[in-house]
Amino acid sequence: MRKLLALLLLCGLAACQSESRTGRPSLRIELLTPGGEAIQTTLAIDPADQERGLSGKRENEFGADEGMLFFYLGDDERHFWMPDTYFDLDLFYLDKDLRITDIIRRLPHYVGRSNPELIPRARGVWARHVLEMKSTSGVAQRLKTGDILKWKGTPSLKETEDQLLQGPRSN
Repeated sequence: MRKLLALLLLCGLAACQSESRTGRPSLRIELLTPGGEAIQTTLAIDPADQERGLSGKRENEFGADEGMLFFYLGDDERHFWMPDTYFDLDLFYLDKDLRITDIIRRLPHYVGRSNPELIPRARGVWARHVLEMKSTSGVAQRLKTGDILKWKGTPSLKETEDQLLQGPRSN
């Protein structure tokens, strides 16, 4: 609940450009690659949005150079699987400074959830955040371990972390 309230507060500070599939506003920012290419990025902060991820998104509903950033407040071993996905994904594991520490390429998509044992799963990787992009993205294909992404948006990366750590303030 604290994270949800903080997310709503964050969206009051930023121009929320879309609505999450939970019906709450989604925070969108740009991540810039070392080469200056922009990745239009949706933040998955709320646990329900993180669990859902890109499940159910059709290929034409997610741009070639679009990303979803799974935003966490601490480092942990991150595990991802691909239920009800319609396109293969590259997963970029990031540290607190948005440095790419590991990459899983071409994690296969899997439409449906009825056979959980068949759903592709990524190996666990220690990271702060995880960025998902289409495997067919030219931008994704140029990213490599060690690259540092730059957060471009309001609130800043630090402000986002601070707001989530502090939770909503009462007057």
